[in-house]
Formats: sequence, C-alpha cells, structure tokens
Amino acid sequence: MKVLLAYEPGVLRVVDMPKPEVGPRQVLAKVRYSGVCATDISIMKGTLTLGDGLEPVYPVRLGHEWSGTVVAVGSETSRIKVGDNVISDTQYSCGECEYCLKGEYGSCVNGRAIGTIGDCWPGSFAEYMLVMERTTFKVPANVPLDQAALIEPAAIGLYGLTRAPLGPGNNLLVIGTGPIGLGGMACAKGMGMGRTILAGRKDAKLAIGKQLGADVLVNTTHESLYDVVMRETNGRGMDVVLDTTGDAAIFNDVLLLLRASGHLVIPGFYEQDLANVKLDRIIARNCTLVGAAGTPQMGPLILDMLSNGHIDLGPMITDRFPFSRVSDAFAAVTARNDSRVKVMVEFEP
Repeated sequence: MKVLLAYEPGVLRVVDMPKPEVGPRQVLAKVRYSGVCATDISIMKGTLTLGDGLEPVYPVRLGHEWSGTVVAVGSETSRIKVGDNVISDTQYSCGECEYCLKGEYGSCVNGRAIGTIGDCWPGSFAEYMLVMERTTFKVPANVPLDQAALIEPAAIGLYGLTRAPLGPGNNLLVIGTGPIGLGGMACAKGMGMGRTILAGRKDAKLAIGKQLGADVLVNTTHESLYDVVMRETNGRGMDVVLDTTGDAAIFNDVLLLLRASGHLVIPGFYEQDLANVKLDRIIARNCTLVGAAGTPQMGPLILDMLSNGHIDLGPMITDRFPFSRVSDAFAAVTARNDSRVKVMVEFEP
C-alpha cells in the first residue's frame, strides 16, 4: 500500500509499505478521507517543539483525522464488522493498564499518539489504517464520511468545552477560525449553548463560522474584541472562552474577557514558555483554566449529533485533493490561508 511519510524535517515522501496484518483485537480499514492538520504541517516542517519527550520520531507516518471502511477484523473483536464505516480516537491504548481499566484510554501509560508526536502509531495518510477495536467507532449510515473525518478536530474543542459550563444560559467566545474552534463551536451550539461570539482575522472563515452557528462575528483586524465582549455582555465578560490560537502574545488580554468564575479553555499548543503571564487574573477572580489536547470518547457523541441533524460540519471542508496530489494538499494549507479551514485528502473508494 502507499503511505505518506514525513521522512525528515522538510521532506515528504509517498512510499510503498506492506498492508498491515490485523491482530486479535484490531480492525483494518480502507481509508476514504484524511484531513490535513496544522500539527501535520509542523511535523513536516520540523517546527513542532513541545519538549518533555513529545518531539516527533522521524520518519512519521502522518495523519489522525480520518474515516474509512473496515475490510478485516481480528479474531477477538465483536462490535465492529467488515463493511462498517468507522473513525477512531487519536491514540493507541493498551487496554490493560490501570487507566485503561477505568476506561480512561486517553491516559494510558503505554499510549501512543496516532500519526503525530513521540514514537507514534502509524497515521492515516495511507491506503489502509490499523486501529484497536475499543477506540474505533461505527459511523451511522446517514453521516457522510467526509464529515466523519472532521470529528477529530471538532472533538478537541468539544472535549475542552465539556469541562466548562456547556448548554443553555451560558455564553461563549471562540477565538480562532480553524477546525478546532469552528468544530467545537458548532458542537456547543448543537448542545444548546447560548449567545456565541466568534473572533478571527479572515472574513471568509468568519462567514463559515456564521453558517456553523455563531451569533456575533468579530474581525479583530478592524474591531476591538474587548469592546465587543463588554457590549454584548453588559460589561460582565464571558462565561466561557475557547482560545484556539496558541498565541502567547494575547494570553493576558484573553483573561480580561472572562467574567468572574469564568472558564478559559485552551486547546492550542503554545510551543514555548510563556513569560509574564498574569495568573493572578485567574486566581483573584476564581476563574478556571482548562487544557484540552485529546479527544477521549468524543467520537460517539459527535456522530450522534451529526446523525440526528443537530450539527452540520460540511462547511468546514474548503479544499479537496486526491491522495495522488497529497503534496499539493499540504502546500494548500499555507497558500490558501485566507480562506482555508480544512483541506481534505480523498482516497479511492
């Protein structure tokens, strides 16, 4: 089978590899869609600097936002069948450590990220994807497979928001118009979130956010976000802020947008030490800071919302490329930044 490797920093290669053999508790799927993530771009360029043993180990078989159709199942599987359309969580887990036995697969002591950091599990820019059955989820028949491949970035945003007040009676500010912010916002609106402000710098992306449920749009190159927030909340501030930018320069200013006892959710990596952070703005006002890097068990929740018509993630797909042009797909992430939300790579069915 053909796979895409970040062979070394700055070098992408499509190479031939053997199709994986399925283990007793594993499933093998033919990949249909795989989205290009900003993390994929950073790994490809060699600029991902997380430290703490999380640096990529090259060559990296990239890809973690995917969907496909099962072609083989292991002898000890029971839930997933050949012919099922599926997605997966973005981490391999052993299923046997103390955390896995509690169902906390995202905290597995033997865990491996899929297609990204550390000594990762092989990713989804490949014709076939091997995953554990327990972290694989069946896609309902009425959910398009291209939208199913968007669940991973949406799930990161939603996972953070589920650890903050979520639902009617709470307002939300989303900063950043990438897939994590827009997808998380769409899910929050699908779960009844109150008045929602979306802030970004690109009008085309803000317009997509409007389709996904944003009530107020703020182009921060033309308008003061602080002024808009205070106007919309009668000077109170936001119940919940989802800041997906990973921009250290605005961190202290974002804290001023929270109300007392508000929640700040940060799913965007900063990739640097933050100097002069004014944590007293969190402490003195009893605010809560929530980090969100994984997507544990969010897949079924978002699949249910898609299946029942509560959300539509389709507008997030702005660019499509066949796998034969995967290098062009990676280049488009930068070249089409003014309008691009998600670049989707399509494989032959």
